[in-house]
Amino acid sequence: MKKILFTAFCSLMIIAAGTSCGSKNKTDGTKNVENTTGAKPAKDKYVKLAAKMNAGMPQVFPGGIRVDRVEAVSDKEFRYVLTWTKEPAISAEEFVRSTKLPLSMGIREGKEELETLRKDKMTISYAYYKMDGSLFAEIKITPEEYSK
Repeated sequence: MKKILFTAFCSLMIIAAGTSCGSKNKTDGTKNVENTTGAKPAKDKYVKLAAKMNAGMPQVFPGGIRVDRVEAVSDKEFRYVLTWTKEPAISAEEFVRSTKLPLSMGIREGKEELETLRKDKMTISYAYYKMDGSLFAEIKITPEEYSK
């Protein structure tokens, strides 16, 4: 139970990190993500939003999670890329199951950048990687899920 609560808390902290980026003026490290789904390319305002948010990255949080960057994937998807800074003590399936609802609630109640994403009904995805670079889990939150 402690692990689940801790994971939920970390997930909410990730949402907070995305909404509290600084006003630094740094543009290096920002790149467009190649769109492999055949969807329309990301809108310019989301590419700029990602660049603004990436100016304050990476951000390390207690609990072993680091937010590396955000990406405007397509005209309907925005992605957070995170890395575990230590080996996860939970299975990927359990992590997804226990984290999806807190992330949805965080998106629903988030401010500023998330308001723009909500208004345009963007799918928000979170890609969690292990320290070795392998994908641990990916969570996609659709507009239907965060609008409930």
